[in-house]
Amino acid sequence: MDQKDFLCDDLFIYWRIHPTKELDTFWVNFLKENEDYRESFNKAIETFEIIRKGKEILEVGETSILQELKDKIEKEKLKKRRKIRKILASSAAAILLLLLISSIFILYEKKENVDSLTSSIGEVVNNNNIQLFTGSNVLEIDNNSVLDLSGEKYGTIIQQSHSQKKIDLGNNQTNKLIVPYGKRSTLILADGSKVHLNSGTKMEFPSIFSGEKREINLEGEIYIEVAKQTNAPFVIHTPNSQITVYGTSFNVSSYSEDAKESVVLVNGAVEVKSVNSTIQLEPNEMAEIENGQILRKQVDVSDYIGWTSGYMQLNRAPLNEVLKKIGRYYNIKFQYGLDLDLYDQTCSGKLFLSDNLDDVLEAFSKMTYLQYTKQNDEIIFIRQQQINQHY
Repeated sequence: MDQKDFLCDDLFIYWRIHPTKELDTFWVNFLKENEDYRESFNKAIETFEIIRKGKEILEVGETSILQELKDKIEKEKLKKRRKIRKILASSAAAILLLLLISSIFILYEKKENVDSLTSSIGEVVNNNNIQLFTGSNVLEIDNNSVLDLSGEKYGTIIQQSHSQKKIDLGNNQTNKLIVPYGKRSTLILADGSKVHLNSGTKMEFPSIFSGEKREINLEGEIYIEVAKQTNAPFVIHTPNSQITVYGTSFNVSSYSEDAKESVVLVNGAVEVKSVNSTIQLEPNEMAEIENGQILRKQVDVSDYIGWTSGYMQLNRAPLNEVLKKIGRYYNIKFQYGLDLDLYDQTCSGKLFLSDNLDDVLEAFSKMTYLQYTKQNDEIIFIRQQQINQHY
């Protein structure tokens, strides 16, 4: 085989354009078994890069490489496909590798089939405004606004970035605050309890608390500092649990698309009840609720509440979970090839959640050796970082 053979080979051309670890390994093994081809192989790489960069074409034999590619590519493709098949057929592992290569090739080249060949993490919502539903009224609120019910009977002061206004909430009615993906908000309830609402969160709460319990309904994620009232326990109702406290700080994550719900206690004490069991949590413990069962774990609370201070503290966190949180925080969706197993890969470190998404994605890329490509402002494609090797 000379360099023209390689330059007319589909697999060689695809590898030079879309290098992957699997293809790197394939060609390393190929050269180990065919040492006589190494010189022509390296010359082919040099010539390919000259052609791709648009430099002067080197003459080889009677015609240039470029002319060979134009005039004989169909004939050479057919011949080299047969040779590559013979090489790959030498082992079962090589056959499996060919299947993987075919999948990757289709993923990159057949854009019309991208939905069937990629997996996705997250979803994008079209409504980008925080909404407060009170009675028959719907109010739109700025990102990172603070709603304070503690100083106004049946009302709230809304502190936004450049303005402040007073809203009448009515006589002891139930209100709903919806914080979409990409937004955050803070709510100070009538009893003085302070609630930080993360992206994708819905919370129902009364204008004032009355009766023997202080109760709210939650779907999404909050960090709450409950005002202590020994005669009126604070109760949070989620789709899968009931959390009862008297005065404490803790994080609750209860997204409908997640298989598990979690409660992480910072200080104080809480009771977590599901349909099948009940446990008491102590500080630095987490309750995971799944299918009615509760599992207790010792945790570092900073891994779960860092989002309130604008960062994610990661401790061997699965990459699919990290991308899910980033997607919610910025209202974006991640797509990746079927060959990229994000469930079994983890990362550690501190990821600052700045206003510049590119900065966050660059930092994530450095932490994980993954690369990203923006398909548009809402969809990010993740792939394995390209690794250059010398032969």
